[in-house]
Amino acid sequence: MTRILTSIVSLPILLAIIYFGKPFHFFLLLEFAIFIGLYEFYRMIEKGGLGCYKWAGIIFGILLSIAIFKGTYINLVIASSIIILFIVRIFEGNNPPVPPFIKGGQGGFSYVSNTIFGIVYVSFLMSYMGVIRNSGDNGRELIFFVLLITWMGDTTAYYGGKGFGKHKLAPLISPNKTVEGAIAGLMGSIVGAIIAKLWFLDISILNAIVAGILIGVFGQFGDLSESMIKRNLQVKDSGGIIPGHGGILDRVDSLLFSAPVFYYYYRFICL
Repeated sequence: MTRILTSIVSLPILLAIIYFGKPFHFFLLLEFAIFIGLYEFYRMIEKGGLGCYKWAGIIFGILLSIAIFKGTYINLVIASSIIILFIVRIFEGNNPPVPPFIKGGQGGFSYVSNTIFGIVYVSFLMSYMGVIRNSGDNGRELIFFVLLITWMGDTTAYYGGKGFGKHKLAPLISPNKTVEGAIAGLMGSIVGAIIAKLWFLDISILNAIVAGILIGVFGQFGDLSESMIKRNLQVKDSGGIIPGHGGILDRVDSLLFSAPVFYYYYRFICL
């Protein structure tokens, strides 16, 4: 019930911001999601007994997403974040010492690598939603396209797996996911793409189907990737900010992979 009520309240707000708002308004919403997503990721790292520079990662992640949205200083942010994180760790050395909860006494390099991975995995990949929204006059329709296909894929995968699932898809990563659910999710993504093409997006039926397949397949890889991270770190959910749904990363894990793939397909093939 909590899950349903949360969707009833949050979905109209999201749709209203996308439909009535300008790209900048969507960008503000995206920045909030990136901030929470980065915080969730680094908290998972800490709960898993690993080290990171949480607030440095959040700051550099936000700066990177701003640079990507504006289309300037992207290389500067990436280079400076890597260099500064290493310099900080070098000067820090063993003072303060590596906390005792760090598995295997991991220190220096793991702090930097975990922090940089969070910036890339959360901020860089999620920023593609802003790039898509900022893609000319039909950016609004493209965002709706990605979201509709992702929602159709997730929903049909869930109910397909629940009703017909017999064969495990990736038992060591996500025991509840099944091959039947994955197939149902892919079919749902294709149907969602066709509906979107007929309803509001001016692309060929072939491009719509291919885009649906790409979003469906890579969205499931995104879902499995976050499941792998959580399983390795031994955490159930990335967070609890969304009642009944877990954290931000639990809701956008599919989009982290599908949004970049769709963006480049649309840019190089559809245009």
